Amino acid sequence: MKGLKRINKGIGNSSIEGSYLPRKFLIENSIVFKFEMRKIVNKFYFFVQYLAPVFAIAGVIFYLSAQTGMDNWLINPLEVILRKGAHFLEYSLLSLFLWRLFFKGYRVTIRNAFWFSLIFTILYAGLDELHQLFVLNRTGKVIDVVVDFFSAFVTLQMLLYLVKKNRKNILLSLVGVIILIGIVSVMSWQSYNFSKGKEQKILNFKEIIGTKEETVDLFSDESEKIDDKSNDNNDDSGEQKDSVKSDNIDDKVVVDEQQLPKKIDWKVPFMVQSPFAKWDKLHEEACEEASLIMLKYYNIDKKLDKQTAENEIQNIVKYQIKKYGDFYDTDMQITKEIGEKYFGLSNLRIIEDFEIVDLKKELVQGNIILIPIAGQELKNPYFSGAGPLYHNLVIVGYDDEKNVFITNDPGTKRGEKYKYKQELLYNAIHDFSGDLTRMSKGAKKAIVLVAEDKKL
Repeated sequence: MKGLKRINKGIGNSSIEGSYLPRKFLIENSIVFKFEMRKIVNKFYFFVQYLAPVFAIAGVIFYLSAQTGMDNWLINPLEVILRKGAHFLEYSLLSLFLWRLFFKGYRVTIRNAFWFSLIFTILYAGLDELHQLFVLNRTGKVIDVVVDFFSAFVTLQMLLYLVKKNRKNILLSLVGVIILIGIVSVMSWQSYNFSKGKEQKILNFKEIIGTKEETVDLFSDESEKIDDKSNDNNDDSGEQKDSVKSDNIDDKVVVDEQQLPKKIDWKVPFMVQSPFAKWDKLHEEACEEASLIMLKYYNIDKKLDKQTAENEIQNIVKYQIKKYGDFYDTDMQITKEIGEKYFGLSNLRIIEDFEIVDLKKELVQGNIILIPIAGQELKNPYFSGAGPLYHNLVIVGYDDEKNVFITNDPGTKRGEKYKYKQELLYNAIHDFSGDLTRMSKGAKKAIVLVAEDKKL
């Protein structure tokens, strides 16, 4: 009996111990699980409270910098003040959120939080200006980095004062504010002077293009002769009818729509409007010039290399500044006039109110077509940002089997023989009306270079 009791007691103890082990295991794992969950929650809370605001304001700055810029000549003093005010707000918030991250989030000393925040803000400001070099109608400016620096400096000095109650920080903040006001005042004054008239514009344009001796003036003699003759011919040219309805595209050659070939692809010299990928203000605005240059070299049947293309652009821009006061967006009438008076292209004519088939009829005859485009309607993936508001390119052929027009588009290095859907390109054809915000309202016009010796 005693032995039996010991066995029962042993069995009883074993069962108790066996039921105890799993319970202990569950309790221990539950504690670990709660601890790990608390770590995850704390990390998430840290991200939301400290990191998310930094990423958010950095994202807003990047997004705003990626927007297509407006023409510099449309910027008035008030616009300058508003823009620099936006810079101050953006980088003040960025420096504030960075300071919170370092001082309260990572628990660094107040001095280190100040310097870390200032350094990170300036680095991001520099990267932001670098980013704007690749955005249409935007330029990266060192002065903007300076404005961003003092915006962050003023904000961080105020934060130091709130924590340390040291009047020196107030004085440093005031110094930063005075410097910011001085910078914005100078920029506003410059903007005011720029808007005073063409004389100031010309000075500014000359600073853009420079007066380097190494730039070859390919057409200086020719352009001077043309300038001398242009005054004598102004009265006559005013009486000439430049626009030709597409119903009478060519009296000598009548092409039936049913007889049009399925594909035409003329070999036209190609160039990018920025031959050496220097997308400054001059080259961003050089699509009309590049398109005219391609017409000219097709007309004389010569090749076009990068250096020649760059020299051509520099010289035609100088001609426009001398002749018109600037080299910005030109409509088809002015572009035709430049082609005639600068390049001596007497075989240019304007067509309007045409249909897709009329463009094909021109191409069949060996003519190539310079067209004005509401650039953003093309949705070209190789354009910077959404693309230019106003753009020019050259139609060099078509392919009916693929339903495309073949173009030389100077707006991208991939523009040679670039194919656009026929309806897409046709619907995007709009002449410049003087208002970039109303490009879709522009008339349907184009310049045809007549090349009779290349007709099919």
